[in-house]
Amino acid sequence: MKNSKEFPAFFKEAGPKLSEEHMGALHKLFVLRGDILVGLGAGKRADLEYSNALIVNPSDEETPKKKAKIASSASAKEGGKIPCTILTGFLGSGKTTLLNHILQTNHGKRIAVIENEFGEVGIDDGLVQGGSIAEAENIVEMNNGCICCTVRGDLITGLKKLVKNAKKNSKPLDAIMIETTGLADPAPVAQTFFADDFVRQNLVLDSILTLIDAKHVIEHLDEEKPEGVENEAVEQIAFADRILLNKTDLVDEEALAEVEKRVRAINATVPIRRTLNSIVDMDYILGIQAFSLDKILEMEDG
Repeated sequence: MKNSKEFPAFFKEAGPKLSEEHMGALHKLFVLRGDILVGLGAGKRADLEYSNALIVNPSDEETPKKKAKIASSASAKEGGKIPCTILTGFLGSGKTTLLNHILQTNHGKRIAVIENEFGEVGIDDGLVQGGSIAEAENIVEMNNGCICCTVRGDLITGLKKLVKNAKKNSKPLDAIMIETTGLADPAPVAQTFFADDFVRQNLVLDSILTLIDAKHVIEHLDEEKPEGVENEAVEQIAFADRILLNKTDLVDEEALAEVEKRVRAINATVPIRRTLNSIVDMDYILGIQAFSLDKILEMEDG
């Protein structure tokens, strides 16, 4: 057998001679190869490896789900648009922890993370372990296939660069996540997706994800602002399509219930998920098609 394409014929002949131990090892090998290929963006080849795994073990219940995700991702890409998520939340809410999780975990998705920093020194320069991403417009490819990109100027320029690099290298992206600063109103970032022809043709705003620090969010919501100045914490919750109520281990159930009540008073229908250390299933926050321009316009005509 020279390659995976020849495996079905090979297995038909050699399968009956293999021991149960050998069958188990062969199944694990194909699943592992499929997982690695998915992380590298080679969906078609990954699908082949998963198919071979099912030939070895037809009763495997998890691998068909992985094949379905590949098919779903390919279908979404046929429209030519990459789903993008705006990540917002006050300093200390757990945004960097979430980004570390995305960049280091083998979740099978090729995700680009954009640090949208406009200052001289980015607050998250230590995000990529073992090196700095402080250079302007620097792109670093991670071991799990994800990309970390620091944008210190025009966000549209950074998005264009990611899309063009993905096409040039034949490594399509499953999603792009854009981190805002801790005090950012997400509305201007959302406007980016409607302000440029290239962005509209190649990208789509999938959702606005807001992280909340369970212990400190209420004091941020109650902070008095000068007349005419918006409360950023309120804005971040109001615009959210998904909310991660993070650091839930720092408060009791009564406090969590109060936070959720306050959130509902601002954004009545937003899904809320309680998290520790910003750990969350990627399928809950990516590719969910939750953004609604109508909702944004209702809150902020500009």
